[in-house]
Amino acid sequence: MSSTTHSKSEALARTNKRMAASLTENTWTAPQKLALACRILSDAGHDSGLAGQITSRGEAPGSYYTQRLGLGFDEISADNLLLVDEELDLLDGSGMPNPANRFHS
Repeated sequence: MSSTTHSKSEALARTNKRMAASLTENTWTAPQKLALACRILSDAGHDSGLAGQITSRGEAPGSYYTQRLGLGFDEISADNLLLVDEELDLLDGSGMPNPANRFHS
């Protein structure tokens, strides 16, 4: 087993400095992140029709991004997500929100 001469705080500071120098700032929007999460879940086999629901908070309080009824996780893109309120009333986008998402709010 190797030993280290750095304290934990020194190691953390060094790691944080390296990460800041090599990683870029994440500029993805909430819909883009949600679409990516849908694709990851689909790739892992977690998409099963109406049983697959996912939401993400919108920018305004009480708003949520969600998928349209009838779309599987493999079909989700940032452009076809819906913005809804806590009653699943459509705020932006077109189509019917999956009613199973009601419990997310």
